[in-house]
Amino acid sequence: MPSQDTASKRRMVKRYILVLAILVLLVLIAYLLGLLSSRRGTISGTKLRCVADQSVTPFDDRVLYLDGSTLFCLSTSGSELWKATVGEGAQFSAGERQVAVWNGSQLMVYDRSGRPTYSDRLSEPVQFARAGSKYLAVVTGDGVSPTLTVKDMNGTQVDQEVINYADLMMLDCGFFGDGEYLWTTALDVYGSAPEITMHIYRVGAMNTGNVSLGEPITYAVVYSGSYLNVLSTRQLRLYDYRGTESASDAVLVYGWKLIGSTPTNSYPYLLLAPVMQTDNSGTFSELRLLHGKTDSRYSLPNACVGAAIRNRRLYAFSENSLYRADTGEQRFSALRLPVDGTVTDYLGITSNGTALLVCGGRDVWAVSLP
Repeated sequence: MPSQDTASKRRMVKRYILVLAILVLLVLIAYLLGLLSSRRGTISGTKLRCVADQSVTPFDDRVLYLDGSTLFCLSTSGSELWKATVGEGAQFSAGERQVAVWNGSQLMVYDRSGRPTYSDRLSEPVQFARAGSKYLAVVTGDGVSPTLTVKDMNGTQVDQEVINYADLMMLDCGFFGDGEYLWTTALDVYGSAPEITMHIYRVGAMNTGNVSLGEPITYAVVYSGSYLNVLSTRQLRLYDYRGTESASDAVLVYGWKLIGSTPTNSYPYLLLAPVMQTDNSGTFSELRLLHGKTDSRYSLPNACVGAAIRNRRLYAFSENSLYRADTGEQRFSALRLPVDGTVTDYLGITSNGTALLVCGGRDVWAVSLP
């Protein structure tokens, strides 16, 4: 027969084992709940005071919009950060840290705090302007044969080009390569067939390359790694800063339209939707993601009005739900959108991961993405 001390020791050991088992179980439950919670994420929405027809635009971690003669800047929580009087009929373009505003021949530049760094009336009407990290590109003239002028953020002229755009119509431009290089696309309006040319410059130095892009309409240029990713209605082509094409990287994208992108240190993530779906109904149920040699297709649970890619995660917005999936997954999880009414459009995403959604064709909501 075991002694009383031995029996007592056994009971104590059993208690210790039971307590240890309970602690392990509690830790496991806490871990699983934390894991599930992290996968669900959190989502919140704020109705902004602007409406959809006021040129609502993401600007860094903020939101810009025009109301009459005033340009307003809001936080994503809806607080007014600053405002500027820019005149009736003004237009603007938001860069990473600066905003270019033009109205007729008047050109203005504001930093992210609303401080005006430049304002002047030019000799010709401004067609459009683009703000980079160091310089400002301004396209002036009445349409064909424009003038391209590059200024620093204080308005000092650094470069100007006229000859390259004789008989051409400027389509777009943008800075790349730490803000020291500039690309432009222009259309030959007098040729027997429409042809688009891309010019590449090193600011203040020289024209480094000219590229004939042919007849297909070039509508987007994304700089990533060391290449300009040029998208037309037919294909994706890559060019270096001299205009030399990396022919092996060309991808056929006919029937697909770029709707979002994320640059990286190498190939960008390019998100596309079917042209037929977006043009006919304004919604889509498929996505295509290009990343170097990887070409992935995704089927969405429901028709969506917009989609974005952020931190290697896909987001798509239906009339009442947010769908998300990591780029390596094929299955979307769903969250109810915290908005009032039906989502009818997607306006973009801020740098802090807030999507701007339109409800009922008018109201604008800022929705934080998990």
